[in-house]
Amino acid sequence: MPISEEAFLESLPDLSGRVAVVTGGIASAEATLPAIRGTIKFHHLDLSTIASAQQSAADFRRLESRLDIVVANGGVSMLNLSELSADGYERMFATNHLGHFVFVNALLDLVKDTSIRHGDARIVITSSIGYRSATGLDYAALTTSRPGDGDSVWDVKPAFVRYGNSKLANIYFANELAKRLQDDGYDHIYCNSCHPGFAGDTNLGRGGFKAWGGAWAEYVIALLMKPLNSVEDAAKTQTYLAASLQIPKEDVRGQYWAPTWSWSQRYVSCHREDLTEMGKDEEEQRKLWDFSERETKSLLHIIKADDIDH
Repeated sequence: MPISEEAFLESLPDLSGRVAVVTGGIASAEATLPAIRGTIKFHHLDLSTIASAQQSAADFRRLESRLDIVVANGGVSMLNLSELSADGYERMFATNHLGHFVFVNALLDLVKDTSIRHGDARIVITSSIGYRSATGLDYAALTTSRPGDGDSVWDVKPAFVRYGNSKLANIYFANELAKRLQDDGYDHIYCNSCHPGFAGDTNLGRGGFKAWGGAWAEYVIALLMKPLNSVEDAAKTQTYLAASLQIPKEDVRGQYWAPTWSWSQRYVSCHREDLTEMGKDEEEQRKLWDFSERETKSLLHIIKADDIDH
């Protein structure tokens, strides 16, 4: 039987006094506001550029003295390759992975301090079952544009593969971060990734293709999204990983979770799911970390410190 909204909320502890940041929160704000019994603040974050992600984290650190929960939930999908991000990367990889890599790492000292003082902190990286479509991370291709991409319907499949690659990067990031935190002795920070479900009523996947553009595209995408999961249900796996007392009790870290659905696509529960062989590749996840660290440091090095911290 699907879990009721009341039963799901009752399964979570009292989070009074805790501070959480959820990226990409604007799209689902109306759905989540009624269930939140606390103060909500909107914080500016542009994940598409490395400097803006760093700046946002610096601004957050000036506002808050603790950070219990980070949910890296923001993302984009089905963007064409006719142009690159402002920093020169494929735009889905730039937003879904690199922006979060910078933002989360820039907040990590605050999360570490919170875990020491309060005994529990969580990091949840939202991935997608779409990672299974990944072909692997080609770092040369990540910095190569393709003029005219998106003009043909044949460009749609490669775009979904690129999306899958960005979601694979999310898993690699979560698993490598979890390993590094534990190796450094931060046993009370629980970092995991998850597939949330197929949420309807969002803008994900829209507007990236001329071939898919216009009223026809909006109709097709709305039709495809209609029978899928509600925004509320699609947020529950992240919420479980971010708040449930079972996470520290069962020492859940470096894992990939997914929801369980009823026949009518109602949320029942969530569970740990085994990754594909590509998803479990520890050498590739270390390679991604090294690449991300090198590239972001290189770009941030040319930005004056005053531009970030003042």
